[in-house]
Amino acid sequence: MEPCLIDVALAVPSSGTFQYSVPAPLRDAAAVGKRVYVNMRSRRMVGYLVGFSAARVVDQVRDIDTFVDEAPILTPAFLELTRWMSEYYLCSWGQAIEAALPAPFRKGRYLMKSRARRATAGAEIVDPDRLTLTKDQAAACERVLERVRERRPGTFLLHGITGSGKTEVYMQVIHEILERGRGAIVLVPEISLTPQTVDRFYSRFGDCLAVIHSRLAQGRRVEEWHRIRKGEAKVVVGARSAVFSPVKDLGLIVIDEEHETSYKQEETPRYHARTVAAKRCELENAVLILGSATPSLESYRASDLGLVRRVELPERIEKRPLPEVEVVDMRLPDGKSDRIFSGRLQERVRECLARGEQAMLLLNRRGFSTHLHCSSCGYVATCPNCRISLVYHYDKASLFCHVCHYRSSPDRLCPACRKHYLHYFGVGTQRVESEAAKLFPGARLGRMDADSTSKQDSHEAILRAFKKKEIDLLIGTQMIAKGHDFPNVSLIGVISADTALHIPDFRAAERTFDLLTQVSGRAGRGDIPGRVVVQTYVPHHYSIQSAKDHDYKEFYEKETVFRQELGMPPYSRLARVVMSGAIEKEVVRQVMLLARFVESRVDAQLYRVLGPAPCLTSKEKGLYRWNFYLKGPSSEEVGARIKAALSEFKKLKVTVTVDIDPQ
Repeated sequence: MEPCLIDVALAVPSSGTFQYSVPAPLRDAAAVGKRVYVNMRSRRMVGYLVGFSAARVVDQVRDIDTFVDEAPILTPAFLELTRWMSEYYLCSWGQAIEAALPAPFRKGRYLMKSRARRATAGAEIVDPDRLTLTKDQAAACERVLERVRERRPGTFLLHGITGSGKTEVYMQVIHEILERGRGAIVLVPEISLTPQTVDRFYSRFGDCLAVIHSRLAQGRRVEEWHRIRKGEAKVVVGARSAVFSPVKDLGLIVIDEEHETSYKQEETPRYHARTVAAKRCELENAVLILGSATPSLESYRASDLGLVRRVELPERIEKRPLPEVEVVDMRLPDGKSDRIFSGRLQERVRECLARGEQAMLLLNRRGFSTHLHCSSCGYVATCPNCRISLVYHYDKASLFCHVCHYRSSPDRLCPACRKHYLHYFGVGTQRVESEAAKLFPGARLGRMDADSTSKQDSHEAILRAFKKKEIDLLIGTQMIAKGHDFPNVSLIGVISADTALHIPDFRAAERTFDLLTQVSGRAGRGDIPGRVVVQTYVPHHYSIQSAKDHDYKEFYEKETVFRQELGMPPYSRLARVVMSGAIEKEVVRQVMLLARFVESRVDAQLYRVLGPAPCLTSKEKGLYRWNFYLKGPSSEEVGARIKAALSEFKKLKVTVTVDIDPQ
């Protein structure tokens, strides 16, 4: 009897699949899309049956152990999408598959029973027929639905100012999608947005809603996956990985706040949810909506070129005015009246609290102080595993590394010069909270950052307390800046608008503009007029002035001139190559060789190597890190050149990672 040969994808760094044979007793059970137990070297692994082979490709073919599943769990569309991901992002097919599945599936587990869905507390079902859309909302819905009715793929950029009702457009389109028996996926950038978004969508769609994000318990996440796969849930709300949800007859994917960098996966495969969503819509004849008040330059330029259809929502609901923005120059005496709070911001906060209204204070840096510094010899406390400063956390009286989580107690004497000249420098959210407690003693304070939200459901608890007006002043990082809708918030204070502006990244101005515009949009969303106070040391920078004027197009025009001069995205595409290893000299030698090797094999008229140079975090978790970039006309072509070079290059004692379209 001829052997039954199958192709198995494994989550190991490999350019292809692995061939195994199926023992005779199991041959009738062999089917594409099933998980399978195999032995890889001396390790038992879960693999994925992705095809059958007509002939041997190796002399000795090992038998599989057994099949995990009674029926295939991976659909042809899912396999096609993940195969494309492996080619685009230069990873193995198995790594792409595992990135798209709940974690327990990767270990061969499979939860079959579904419990009843827990209803969202206090959510009442809303009848969409009783809602009145604005003229712009109605026009936006109709343009998208025209494409939906044709069952053809297409991408729309929904550019709406903050408070213009983008979410209602999403829900109206989903309502018709459901009436046609199809499903929808809605992605949000932050877990902190999920509770509020879930409430809104549950009030409209009830128990046919499923929720997927990384904070869910694994059992619950698998349970939701099964509900979606069986068609019990037709609308999915979640963070980045929800783009892979097994929705039946997918009709729509929405990416809310599409400009957000959190849609980019930082581990292999380093995919971007926006790119994957566009490919999935193409494969399944679905429509993609990219929604934002501050679209990425790539998306906005694509709409200028006609590659994406742009739909505008230029006014807030009920024609509410955009908040008035005051820029405080921290170089002037008013700015220097306090180390953290300018006199103007103190005054505005007190006025807000006196009226019984709420305020939000943004500083996109957690911790109490950013570093411990000796003013005598210049010593700075750094992580022994990573070349970055340790951040002081007041509540734990410890210095922390935000990369590897190393922790130590602060010294009383400088370890370098043994003098009493150690001082805490820089400001984090804990420090802002401490100062706010002194300045506004009657105010009820809350803090929302990665430290205060580390426990299960802590995001939801803080936001619900703020919504119930149990918190007067909410202090936080970018978690508080996006998507939230609190009608009683009349004041936004930006402690430092310069946090992201001076980082060594060509997108620094774009990120600053995005953050300021988004956080400004949290004010004045109800009947109370909004006001924003922005503290900065560079008040005349175009990103800050454009945000002050709520003028995206002005910012876009100025920023694209800069990008075009440099030949940077959206006028080119990038791939980043990172080399890491325990021996710094070897890492430097190898990265120099590889960069020159790549440069020698590309057309200098179309491609350019940038670097090599140490990474921004040049040592991480004990490994030294250097990188370089390859710039070229398209992501596919840049990736192909890197892949070809790596197949020839002989690397020793280093690890190489490639990031296509790095953020």
